[in-house]
Amino acid sequence: MDGSSVGQQERQQTEVDATAERLRDLLDVEVNASAIVEAVRDVQRVEDNKRVLLRFQREVFNANDWSTETLSRNLTDDFVDHAAMPGDPPGLEGVQMRFSAWASAFDDPDEENMAIVGQGELLAVMYNLHARHSGIFMGIPPTNREVVIPGMEVVRIRDGKIAEHWGIYDFLRTAEEIGSNLAFLPREAPESPVRPAVPWAVKLSEQDAGVVADEAEHYLEPQGDHAE
Repeated sequence: MDGSSVGQQERQQTEVDATAERLRDLLDVEVNASAIVEAVRDVQRVEDNKRVLLRFQREVFNANDWSTETLSRNLTDDFVDHAAMPGDPPGLEGVQMRFSAWASAFDDPDEENMAIVGQGELLAVMYNLHARHSGIFMGIPPTNREVVIPGMEVVRIRDGKIAEHWGIYDFLRTAEEIGSNLAFLPREAPESPVRPAVPWAVKLSEQDAGVVADEAEHYLEPQGDHAE
């Protein structure tokens, strides 16, 4: 970098700092100028991240498309879902299993975002999930009822894709809307519940979809049905 470029960057930084100081005085806020500059820069970053999240909702969830190709376009190769159950397969395979299970019980998904806020790489979302109960869910036969499931999630965006996910869902509300009761019952055996035996060591192909759906439906049966 030559001297003229360095000088230009220094002048630009001086102007930015002076503008931030002036804005702080106008707003009468007790923050330093660097915090104001970072907040302004964060606006574009958050808007870009929102587009990534909305693309995932549009292409994957609302379109009910859990193919490896579509997931790979929206999730990083090392994607981590912190809402996964213990023993679930990692990465995209786990996403396919969990949401194939959900999709086998609910049709016409539509995620309505009530609020989205962001800072840096993180987005926090409050939403209502609209769907129709069209298949067996947790042992409950289909009711064909329209349901609205509230939830909150946080996602981390990296390089234009979702890299991490944390989520909380209102299972009590889901149970009420499909006419069932949600209860905590002790298992007959203290060991972990039986998990579906699926060859997760290899990438799922489209031919595997039917097998995954069957395993997913079995996975959603009440725990008592798994007991020997």
